[in-house]
Amino acid sequence: MGWRRWGPGASEEKLAGSTVDRQDGQDRQGTSSASGNPSFTHVHGGIVVTVVGSLATERVDDWRAGRRVRVPVQLRRPGRYLDPGVPDHERALARRGTTLIGTVKSGALVAVLARGSQLDETLGAVRAFARRAIADAVGQWSPSSAAIVSAIVIGDRAGLDAGIERQLQKAGTYHVIAISGGNIAILVGLLLGAFRIAGWLGRMAMFAAIVLLLLYARLVGGGASVDRATLMAVVYLGARALDQRTSPLNVLAFIAGVLVAIDPLSIADPSFVLTFGATLAIVLIAPVAGAWPTPARLRPVATMFAASLAAEVMLFPIGALLFSRVTFAGLGLNFLAIPLMALAQVAGMAVVPVALVSLRLASIAGLAAHAGAAGLVWSAHLIRVVPVLTYRIAPPSAWVVAMYYAATSAAWIGWRHRIALGSASESDLAARLLRRWRAASAFAVRWPLARTILRTAVGMAAASGAWILTDPHRLIATRGDGRLHVTFIDVGQGDASLVRFPRGGTLLVDAGGLGFASSFDIGDRVVAPVIRDAGFYRLDRVALTHGDPDHVGGAGSVIEEFRPREVWEGIPVPRSGALTALRAETLASGGRWANVYAGDRVSVDGVEVLAWHPARADWERQKVRNDDSLVLELRWRDVSILLTGDIGRPVEAALGPTIPAAPLRVIKVPHHGSLTSSTREFVTAIRPRVAVVSAGRANHFGHPAPEVLERYGAAGAEVFRTDQDGAITVDSDGASIEVRTFLGRHLTLGASTAHHDDTKVTKDTKP
Repeated sequence: MGWRRWGPGASEEKLAGSTVDRQDGQDRQGTSSASGNPSFTHVHGGIVVTVVGSLATERVDDWRAGRRVRVPVQLRRPGRYLDPGVPDHERALARRGTTLIGTVKSGALVAVLARGSQLDETLGAVRAFARRAIADAVGQWSPSSAAIVSAIVIGDRAGLDAGIERQLQKAGTYHVIAISGGNIAILVGLLLGAFRIAGWLGRMAMFAAIVLLLLYARLVGGGASVDRATLMAVVYLGARALDQRTSPLNVLAFIAGVLVAIDPLSIADPSFVLTFGATLAIVLIAPVAGAWPTPARLRPVATMFAASLAAEVMLFPIGALLFSRVTFAGLGLNFLAIPLMALAQVAGMAVVPVALVSLRLASIAGLAAHAGAAGLVWSAHLIRVVPVLTYRIAPPSAWVVAMYYAATSAAWIGWRHRIALGSASESDLAARLLRRWRAASAFAVRWPLARTILRTAVGMAAASGAWILTDPHRLIATRGDGRLHVTFIDVGQGDASLVRFPRGGTLLVDAGGLGFASSFDIGDRVVAPVIRDAGFYRLDRVALTHGDPDHVGGAGSVIEEFRPREVWEGIPVPRSGALTALRAETLASGGRWANVYAGDRVSVDGVEVLAWHPARADWERQKVRNDDSLVLELRWRDVSILLTGDIGRPVEAALGPTIPAAPLRVIKVPHHGSLTSSTREFVTAIRPRVAVVSAGRANHFGHPAPEVLERYGAAGAEVFRTDQDGAITVDSDGASIEVRTFLGRHLTLGASTAHHDDTKVTKDTKP
């Protein structure tokens, strides 16, 4: 909590901790004070400043927790993408204590003003040395392995390859590279083992382990998962030191209560839910698994499998709800991933002290750590053999998830009693069930009825689980509803439009993207959730208007996930690395890459898709050009929807007199509403009834230009903007159109009337 600079200027930041989600730069979170221009806004929470550029990597060790730095930065509130199915990024950051964010263009602009406390400086030096030692000892075998080991040992994910992260997420083993319960448990085991070898036992050993654990948690920068795991370990060691025994459920409830008391918002944190959900499942299943008749030599494997199965059964609805993914691959892969993670962690930790003595010995330890890290990556690739073990899904409704957990809980209670009581007579079993449910005086439940209840609960759990896994909404959506739907997705300063044809055909026109290097993938984080929310897991076609990053930056992940049968491009640009990579990805996924030119047309579910631009080129393009944008028209009866890419005045001058009139026309405003497009002559010739502007909030281009908005308004068009309205969906039956926005605006247009829900005005809108 403190004063934050609101607007450009130099700001002094005290680094209170480091984030773990970085790519080519360094993020820091902390409190701040500002000097210079005395215009301040007082806000609660922390800030995250991202330093980009190669120099940031070189100077990362200078920005240690506790130090005070000055950076020229414009702080802003984190925005969110206003689209159906897209998580609220602003709320997620707020739950982690982040109120403002900002970007610094170079590490050279960050000036260190003061050092931190002696403890912070010492731990920072240890962290920096550990990073260098791992980079040298493990990096000589594989830089990607060094990045994985750094993430496991010191929580530094800066060098992690985005492709490897996605592969681990698909495999359900990403959790092993995040410092959490498993890593802390291994560290506790190492500490207690070392104390035992040294002959140091008893309470002092436990208290020493607690102190070292707390120092380690501060060394790696903390974080919710580290704090939870450390608290659990401290409670465990403290109980051993004080010779206290209690039920694991009591311990779990105590720790959860402490964390929620400290931070009530943590209960809404996905990692909190996943951690305690998995732990609860394992605690509950352990007694039952132990009672199951299993040969002694197989009991450890059976217990581990039972624990993994319990965690999967407990968490897959939550995973579907929060992450739109179902992954059962981890059920088997964890047998490989956990030992490999342990090898990478133990060997990686050994590298650090050994490097002080002998670089050769550190290299040997680094080879072992590399083997563990490489094994993790290799095991994740096994999902390619059985890809159905992981797939995307639209978030299920809350009532289905609630029914699943209610039925599963009832089934587990009955099953646990059957296992625990085994050969008990029906009367004994009924009596014990009645006592357990504290209902002996109210209900005369007998065993046949209890058995019926158990079977019903199992059936309901299976049915609701199957509903979540199969997503019946998808079956309905893919058949279509007889209407044409076009959703202009809020992707910030970019373009992406999802077309759903009357009988279920699909076309995605552009996929958004950022105009700068970032680990944030618009395609994966924004466009894909919108497509899944609409009920689709395969696209028929993708059209790329041109190769600018704000149009194709998100296309890679979309093509990888949705495997379109066909991808359209206008004039090819052989030297465009982005388009070349997308073409290779399309062909690798079994799709067809096609060049589309003026005059080409295709009919989809009765809707004509016409290409008006570009004409075939008579010379090879050396770079991507806005005026080479693919211009498509969707024409269905009285309705025309014109998708214009980033064309400018010269192309508009050619197209305006060419495109025939339509009673109801919607236009995606060219080039985000730039002054280089939407001439008065073009707008008058096209005569749109609705104009949609796709632009980012407070973008530095000034899009859309006020003059452009005035031209469309003067032509009688209703203007909608993704920066103000969020996602904009146009629905049509071919004779009328209905426009709805994410934030609730509503417009209905027929042949002669327009009706606004927000203004309750009816007016004549004859063309």
